[in-house]
Amino acid sequence: MPGVFDNIHAGLDQSEAVNILSKKVDDLESESDYYMAVSHLINFPDPITSQALLIFLDRPSTVTPIGLAQRKAVEVLARLGVTEAKPKIANFLDSSDIYMVENAAWALARLNCQDPEVHQRMIHLVNDTCQNQRVLIQSLSKLSVKSAISTISALTAHEKPSVRGAAIAAMIQLSGDHSHLADLSDHLYSSNQMDRQSAVQDVIDANAVELLSDLLQAPISPAFRMRAVRALFDNPVKKFSNDHAITAVDQLFFDDPRSITVLHHYAESMPTQLLVEGLFHPDFSRCYLAMQALLNCDAEETWIAVDNCWREKAHNDYGAHYFLMRLFGLKAGWSDEALVRIYKILSDAIIDKRPQFRKSPPAALLSFAKLFPGQYDCILDNCFSLENKPGWDMCYAGLLLIQADQTDRLQIRYQRQLQQLVESDVDSLLRLKAQAVIG
Repeated sequence: MPGVFDNIHAGLDQSEAVNILSKKVDDLESESDYYMAVSHLINFPDPITSQALLIFLDRPSTVTPIGLAQRKAVEVLARLGVTEAKPKIANFLDSSDIYMVENAAWALARLNCQDPEVHQRMIHLVNDTCQNQRVLIQSLSKLSVKSAISTISALTAHEKPSVRGAAIAAMIQLSGDHSHLADLSDHLYSSNQMDRQSAVQDVIDANAVELLSDLLQAPISPAFRMRAVRALFDNPVKKFSNDHAITAVDQLFFDDPRSITVLHHYAESMPTQLLVEGLFHPDFSRCYLAMQALLNCDAEETWIAVDNCWREKAHNDYGAHYFLMRLFGLKAGWSDEALVRIYKILSDAIIDKRPQFRKSPPAALLSFAKLFPGQYDCILDNCFSLENKPGWDMCYAGLLLIQADQTDRLQIRYQRQLQQLVESDVDSLLRLKAQAVIG
């Protein structure tokens, strides 16, 4: 299925993309044309696309533009579910390009390749430290390759947390060995953010609902934590109750930084301006640390620092943008002058359609409702409008506001929409939340 970032070349049609793949390198307008064409073909899931990509995989990959595009072609074929691609993709396990090997292993797992010979080649590659051992372990686990257990078991003590975590999750899946589960909890609080993010996937792969509390408190992007909660909830081996799922999702929507266990600290009191700058840090532990400190700062000083930063760069940085949307609703004491500007900022954020800013609209809505009670009915109308096709997260935020209304006015106003959510084939978490709101 195409994703939100797949159709970035909207003016390119299928025939043009296929034609690009048949050109010689010297005839390309840009060396990235092959890659662009392959990427765009995900939007055309039919035999024409499949055949074009399969033919492209047969081209000699001695030149970089072809090699890079073939890596992508392997991914696209797997995402499209083209099962006849499995033999060609398996051949790339012998590639000298370790990134191609990585893509091939992932794709073969996605296509559920059950060829024992291919499995043995992947097991052999797991012991090659030059390869992406993590992806190979994950792929073998997803394919339920029991013959890989002894090889993977030895890697549960690997020095790299990312490899060790994948091996632990795989052992839980393949053999039911939970003896190293506590290590996954430790990885969620690793000093390295990439290792923390890897640990989230390991928790998902292990279906480790037991680690939910650690997951919710870990200093990781809320998008990663939400993905984990949804994956645990959707796992066919159901270990996650409906009530626990809704409670976890609610907590992630409100995302109070005071509930996050940060890994850093300030040696001394920090100027407010520097705390606001901390919201731009690539490490979420430092972002949440800055948020915790900002909640204790003087509101007027905070607004001055935020306003200056917003005009300069925060309006266009999706990380800091999200944290500011939360800060506006969590912090008390904004001046009337600040509230005038905040009203405009939040209003704009609620309707922001930029894909990379997807975390901000629901956060902005919750903050808007906190600061401007009684002024968001028209926004709620849009949250439940079939014509506007709002994302599930905006609908969920709307349900949180209806549930929080002590007067029942909103529940009466949106009674029909709530009933529709309960009875229709919508997102499962939305349906559960609507049921909880109705009571």
